[in-house]
This record gives sequence, structure tokens and C-alpha cells, in this order.
Amino acid sequence: MYKSMITTDFATVKIKKKLFFGVLILITSFGFAQKNNKIEIGTVDSVFSKVLNENRKLLIHLPKSTRLTGFSKQKYPVLYLLDGDVHFSSVVGMMEQLSEMNGNTLCPEMIIVGIPNTNRGRDLTPTHSDIDPPFVTKDLSEQSGGGEKFAAFLEKELIPFIDSKYPTAPYRTLIGHSFGGLTVMNILTNHTALFNSYIAIDPSMWWDRQNFLKETEAKLRTKDLVNTSLFLGVANTMDENMNLVKVRNDTNVMTKHIRSILDLNDFLGDKKTHLNYQYK
Repeated sequence: MYKSMITTDFATVKIKKKLFFGVLILITSFGFAQKNNKIEIGTVDSVFSKVLNENRKLLIHLPKSTRLTGFSKQKYPVLYLLDGDVHFSSVVGMMEQLSEMNGNTLCPEMIIVGIPNTNRGRDLTPTHSDIDPPFVTKDLSEQSGGGEKFAAFLEKELIPFIDSKYPTAPYRTLIGHSFGGLTVMNILTNHTALFNSYIAIDPSMWWDRQNFLKETEAKLRTKDLVNTSLFLGVANTMDENMNLVKVRNDTNVMTKHIRSILDLNDFLGDKKTHLNYQYK
């Protein structure tokens, strides 16, 4: 994590301005020099899903080393990314940076499979839920609850397709945000062995009036999670006048999202499972 330091020293500000304009000139020159070339971070693939009865577009990023070693020389862990149409570019950039830290590699190179949405409210909700204002609209309620079919698509169609076509190692990670985080928790809970590690960012654990949260906690108590990892991340989910102490005692419906996540963290952080768990 990088930290920014702000100074009010006038001389320092002048130096920073000069550096900024120098970098800007370099970037501009580089941009013109490269205008006839392409910078590509991935390719578009697709697979037809019999389970979902539709064609699913995929965004595929292969590590840079595949260009040097080829498919036959090295195998890579696979990161499956929900809401791929939104998060693919940023996650590819982060993973490229984290795997190329001048010898201080923080994570291995990975194949990244971005999964764009066709019907987000259908696929990323694990159960059907009645209207729960202000979070669930009538349209979302009517088509919700397709999460188990989506999990079957991952297990029976997508993962075998990726394994058959790309140089994959037998280690898989699933990342999701919001409804995607809800899906991460559903698959961790009900299809545990499908992935080795899970990252849930701001998961919508308020779903179905928190009934899904209660079911998740009950099921995870009985699971063998010794070789499974979960990172739970929370960010930008409270108003400025709130803090973690005040929000726990709040009853406003708009804080239900973060209160549900905190409830999940209380359960997981209390060592009620053998899950390899971290939270921030």
C-alpha cells in the first residue's frame, strides 16, 4: 500500500511542478511515438452455456511470460473475475504490477478470466427474494435467484473450457464485488472445492432480508475449510458522519449493507471455522 505525503514547503511544491511537467512531456512524447502500435491487455473469447441457454463472452488475459515460453512450458493459476465488463482492465493492471515488482514479487503471474454480465440480477443472486426497498426493485425481485445455475455454469462449462484451452495450473481464485461478492460467498459456502481462494469485496450480505447471511453462517460451521482462503474487503460504504462503532448501533436501512458485512466478519473472525481468513 502506497502512502501519499503532502508538504506545504514552497520549494518542494516548485520542484514537484517541474517534475510533473517533465513527466507529462515524456508521456506525451511516448504517446505520439506509439500511436501506430497497439497495447493489448487481453483477448475476447466465448463459450455457449447449455445451463444458461446463452452465449457467454469472456475476457482473457494471459501473463506476459506466455509470449516467451509458450503454452507448453509453464502453467498458471487462474483468477476468475465477476463483473468482468467493469473490472477487467483494473484487475489486469493490478495483477501485472503485483507479479512484476523487480524481484519482490507479491503474487504469481495468473491467467485472468473476466466474466461479463448478461443478466446480473439473475446470475449473481443465490436465492429468490421479495422486494426489499430500497435495495431490491420489482424487476430485480422477479428475476432473482439464478445463482445456483450460474454456479453450475462455472463448474460444468466455464472452468472445463478454460482448462482445455489455456495453460492452467490446478489453482483457482474467484473475485467478486457487491452482488459479485454475494456470489463469492454462495460458492464458498455451497461449492467450496470449486475454488482454492476467494475474494469478496463489499458482498451484499443484506440479500433476502439477511436470511442468506444466517444460512451462510450455519453452513460454514459444518464445512471443512482447512485448505480454503477468503479475503473480505470493505471500502467506502459509510457516510462521513459514521464510524464502525456508531454504524453497528444504527437502524437506518441505508446502513444495512455494511452492518451485514460486519456481522459476517464477526462470525468469521471469531474462529468458528478453520478457514484461512483475513479482513480489512
